[in-house]
Amino acid sequence: MAYEDIRLERDGQVAVLTLARPKALNALRAQTVNELNSAIDEIEADEQIKVVVLAAEGERAFSSGVDLVNDPAPKNTVETDRIAQRNARMMERLWYLDRVLITSVKGVALAAGCNLALIGDLTVCGESASFGEPEIRHGTLSPLLLLPWLTHFKVMNHMYFTGDSVSAQEAYRIGLVNKVVPDDQVDEAAIRMAKRIANAPLLTLQAVKRSVRMMYDTQGFRGLQMGHRFADTLVLDSTGVPERDRLREIRAEHGLKAFLQARDTPYREDA
Repeated sequence: MAYEDIRLERDGQVAVLTLARPKALNALRAQTVNELNSAIDEIEADEQIKVVVLAAEGERAFSSGVDLVNDPAPKNTVETDRIAQRNARMMERLWYLDRVLITSVKGVALAAGCNLALIGDLTVCGESASFGEPEIRHGTLSPLLLLPWLTHFKVMNHMYFTGDSVSAQEAYRIGLVNKVVPDDQVDEAAIRMAKRIANAPLLTLQAVKRSVRMMYDTQGFRGLQMGHRFADTLVLDSTGVPERDRLREIRAEHGLKAFLQARDTPYREDA
């Protein structure tokens, strides 16, 4: 089918799924999420595909997260909950995708974009890449609680409580990514890795991935995400919290740029 926000292409037994909104820093609007769901349907229906590479157009950002500009703000708690669940469910579909998933990351990966960047079974990133969960700075939560399953306690807490990003090399050091290459080689390296993996039978690859996911589910992954979504809705729709109310007013009166400046300036180490 025709897509506007993404591209889905085949390279032999490898599918390349690309976020294609570089002017919007590949932010995830409702249409993007819906198109990603449709692409997942296509991939899972094609038994010739063994490995998927999730990439992004542009050099500045893999994805800046949920689109705060193009989609209307939710009017009430019901809409807030629907949007939170919609985004989380798409990401969970990628987590449980019945194909090996490799993410190919250049530029910043923030918030929901960080979720997408790290959700792969394997991740190749460029030297410019960085990974951050800045939601704490405006009083919300990450759509999917991934870091507890990907890195250790102290690193996870630092990223969640400060909103600080980690560089490509730091992400490699702490095990969040598998390989760091020059930016102009990222997608090529990811596709090369995908083709190597695609030498194995699809059934075997699926069995390995299903077993790993069952291990995480036994440890509580699926149930935890369900509870996390309720908490996400609570904080997304919260009022009477001075820090959030102030930022909400700044965004309404002065726009997104002023909102981001007010949000991030207090977290500068020289502030």
